[in-house]
Amino acid sequence: MADKKTVILKTTLELISEQGFVGTPMSQIAQRADLGMGTIYRYFKNKDDLLNALYLDIKKKIAAYSLRNYLETMPVRDGFKQLLGDLIRYFKENPAELSFLEQYVNSPIITAATREETMRMAEPFEELYRRAKKQNLLKELPFEVIGALLGGAAISLAKLYLASADGLDDESLARGLDALWDMVAR
Repeated sequence: MADKKTVILKTTLELISEQGFVGTPMSQIAQRADLGMGTIYRYFKNKDDLLNALYLDIKKKIAAYSLRNYLETMPVRDGFKQLLGDLIRYFKENPAELSFLEQYVNSPIITAATREETMRMAEPFEELYRRAKKQNLLKELPFEVIGALLGGAAISLAKLYLASADGLDDESLARGLDALWDMVAR
């Protein structure tokens, strides 16, 4: 059996994807996880602490998944397409995590420590951005703007993938990734 902390995180993700942040009290998490409230509070100070931990857990999984096929020696364009394609595929395989992230990213509960840890996880993406800038391949936009444009568009493609009865085929995904690159490239 998975350890209790993992069970709590998994149960929280399930409930929040079904009911949202507000509709998911700690007592319901404990009940569905078949754990006592004290057990949850042994691992997490409060609900905000639990949600920040879940966010970081998901971001670590996304980073590992996205970087699994990425090589720093790839041409920049190929690197961007690889990372974004794997991000889209990750969300296709993990729709509850996409739902959670969309709710969490706009909430006021993100702590400074969580933001810092997330920035550390983004370092390979920033390094790719720096390589692209050095090679004069990108429009004159800050990393945060490029990230928002590409991330938002990738999430929209992932949602399309999930909503489509037939699924987004590989050729359409490849053309979509080309369009994302064209959006930020010189």
